[in-house]
Amino acid sequence: MSSSVIGILLTLFGGLLAGNCMLPLKRVRTWPWECTWLVFSLVSLVAMPYMIAGFTIPEWPHLYAALPLAAWLPSLLLGFGWGIAQVLFGLAVVRLGMSLAFTIIIGLGTVFGTLIPLITLHRAELYSRNSAILFAGCGLTIVGVALSGFAGKLRERRVVDDGAGQRSVRGADGVYLIGLGIAVLSGVLSSMLNLSLTFGEPIAQAAIHVGAEASKAAFAVWPVALAGGLIPNLGYAAWLLWKNRNWRLLTTGWGDAFLSLSMGLLWFGAVAVYGVSVRYLGRLGDSAGWAIYEITIMLTANVAGLMTGEWKRASRLSIGVLSSGVFILIIAIITIAFSTS
Repeated sequence: MSSSVIGILLTLFGGLLAGNCMLPLKRVRTWPWECTWLVFSLVSLVAMPYMIAGFTIPEWPHLYAALPLAAWLPSLLLGFGWGIAQVLFGLAVVRLGMSLAFTIIIGLGTVFGTLIPLITLHRAELYSRNSAILFAGCGLTIVGVALSGFAGKLRERRVVDDGAGQRSVRGADGVYLIGLGIAVLSGVLSSMLNLSLTFGEPIAQAAIHVGAEASKAAFAVWPVALAGGLIPNLGYAAWLLWKNRNWRLLTTGWGDAFLSLSMGLLWFGAVAVYGVSVRYLGRLGDSAGWAIYEITIMLTANVAGLMTGEWKRASRLSIGVLSSGVFILIIAIITIAFSTS
């Protein structure tokens, strides 16, 4: 089996994990959002990355002290930007539903997270055959995301009787537009997670230099990148807990605590698998791998949303438009996979 095939399979598996990571949120019964997000953040952004780095990276965390500021600061700052996107992501899921929020946010993150590394780090490859295929895949992704977003708008429409025998269509336009705005901003900033890994290459090389396996070197980058992401996530959750006086709820609802823990494990498991997959995907792995990973997340989240009843009352037209968007996203994955050969 070629390294590209291994990388693609790992990327698809990571996408499946990430696409399902928010499912436990739908089952939380007692805890408010901020309790769930606090536990999710501590597990996914602190406990898991630190534990895995400690097991896989020799001389961790002391290797950071030997690096200049310029080696790890970009990854930290980009992680902070992604952390803001993560907070907005959690809010968007509540307002738009799982399938639509995932599609818009991940779709935009796919395009930005794919093209920025290509343009900034692989300029010599811009006019190659592989880059042309990658651009085509991104174009298909944009079309798929646009159709999915339109399907979500159609889903929000409601046919009501005005009491005089006339039927009119009213929509929750204000609520939908606010949720859409949050999702768009989150999508643009979410690409910074891939950028934090891409621009954290000096940290990965330092890990290899002290004896880490090349396939696991990304585990040295995640603690730095995710530490930046922890600041807005932890800060916002803590502020809500203080504002709403919900700290005491953390001592109750152990079922909700388990669900929040599961979210963190699924999410970081996905990120860890993706970080390994990039090493198998060749020169454009940081671009093509991210695109495949993100599109797989979108497809998984859409299927999960359909299975959990988010589109139960949607019109046939909206489901038809969504299905068209999903089909185009599948074609986009296949297209982008060819750019890794």
